[in-house]
Amino acid sequence: MLFVVMDTNALFRDPWMTRDAASKLVDLAATGACEIVYPQVVIDELRRQRVESARGAHEDAAASVQQMRAAGSDVTQTANDLSAAHDRIEADIDSTFHAALARDGVHAAPVPKVPTSDLLRRDLGRRRPFLEIEQGKTKKSLGFRDVLIWESVLELLVGAELDDKVLFVTFDSGFLAEDKKSLHQDLMDDVDRLRIPRNRISWSLNIVEAIAIVEAQVPASPPVETMPPVEEAPEPEPIASKPSKNPLDVAVNELKQMRSPVAKVDLVKAATDALYDLMNESVSEQLIYGGDYGYPSFVKFTLPAIEDAAITGIDQTTEFSFKEDPASPDVIIATAVAVVTLEGGLYRGDWHSGDGEVSVIGELNNHYLEASAEVEVRVVVQLDIEGGSGIPIDVVLEDPRPAVGIADDALDFALAD
Repeated sequence: MLFVVMDTNALFRDPWMTRDAASKLVDLAATGACEIVYPQVVIDELRRQRVESARGAHEDAAASVQQMRAAGSDVTQTANDLSAAHDRIEADIDSTFHAALARDGVHAAPVPKVPTSDLLRRDLGRRRPFLEIEQGKTKKSLGFRDVLIWESVLELLVGAELDDKVLFVTFDSGFLAEDKKSLHQDLMDDVDRLRIPRNRISWSLNIVEAIAIVEAQVPASPPVETMPPVEEAPEPEPIASKPSKNPLDVAVNELKQMRSPVAKVDLVKAATDALYDLMNESVSEQLIYGGDYGYPSFVKFTLPAIEDAAITGIDQTTEFSFKEDPASPDVIIATAVAVVTLEGGLYRGDWHSGDGEVSVIGELNNHYLEASAEVEVRVVVQLDIEGGSGIPIDVVLEDPRPAVGIADDALDFALAD
């Protein structure tokens, strides 16, 4: 069995896995292709996030009601209804979590019983997932809940069958190596200490990549036996179109026949890595070649009114679709939709002048507010498949647009299993 363990950041926008690509992973779990595991620590974190979000929305709504009261409106019933709705919200959130965990192939893992002395040694030893950050002139340790999530993964591996595996879904830097291409060595040292074969633990950056990994390990269904069809008079065969005599077309077709097989899961991983490599990248104007100012080459989408903005969050909402680059037989174009979170500065004079797409999260100075915005983008990644694997060539974030006349996975060759 493949256990897919979810980290909190993989579920921030969709804690119950009911929309976007997450619903497909739930469907796969229902068929027995995998088991989705929510560590109890993750459930508690997500619950707190939802309660605090609801509390903030209630406070904003209550303030608006009080403004109406101050203007002379009788809002007694509205205030009472709002208060009653807020009193029910925690029960509604708990009920939704219970329903999510009651689905086939989905369950929770209890909080691991880790001795306090072990946590202390890990913290003082600066071993991941503990992180030590500078805060002013002092250092602060972070990662207590992350350690408990990781211990949940280890307990699952220790208690499972020898041929069971775990796929950990996270892009939290506390769990990852500096290059964000593997789990951190401190975590792998834990695996070795417990004498767990390393091939029993793997990870993915997000749910979309996890889906590709799960699908890759599902055996292909055998062909369905059917009754032989009733023989009928053969229809005349259509006249085959003559192959192109254009030397360029002939050369391209020959190159296509010679290229190595490529696995879809490898393309998904390469495209996902290219997307998440944009984390913390600036999207603001900067000095470019020639002495002019311009946006980074990957920024092709409409930016909100935030200055010195950088990408602080990425949530891929659709799976990648693939098509060949008409200009090159060895290049695949992968496209998907994602929501990127941007954070930067907002001039105080511009606040309240927009349409609400920007949220204020703090103050920077007397002139600027700290602001964030979520922007939906179309992700376009070019992948070089020469040699049988996908190597990112370029990644661009565009304004989303509907695909017209192009089906998902519109390739004229089959992807390898």
